Amino acid sequence: MFLAYAMQGAMIAAAAILAWLWQGGEVAGAALFGGSAALANIGLLVWRWRRGRYDYHCDGERHLRQFHRSGLERFFVVGIVLAVGMYGLKLEPLAMLLGFIVGQVAWIIAASALKTD
Repeated sequence: MFLAYAMQGAMIAAAAILAWLWQGGEVAGAALFGGSAALANIGLLVWRWRRGRYDYHCDGERHLRQFHRSGLERFFVVGIVLAVGMYGLKLEPLAMLLGFIVGQVAWIIAASALKTD
């Protein structure tokens, strides 16, 4: 799981470098910021996954509540980070969203390639 997370970070950095070469520093910074939103999202997922491995329980209702809470936490963290980038820092919205999408797709590719549990 952590190797997939590291691979996701490397793919985001590579996408930011390509954006810098093609479009310049402002677009690369926005793409990197969007990628960091994806890293925060998956970081919360990995943290919950690791915590769940040691806090094992058989209560289905409790498990569903934790699953729901985790999803809401990730949704609001990503929303706040992207809103700060768009409205607070005035970053390029398209480049930032593309960086976020690259980060999410990079996680899917890395996790499926490594077949993490």
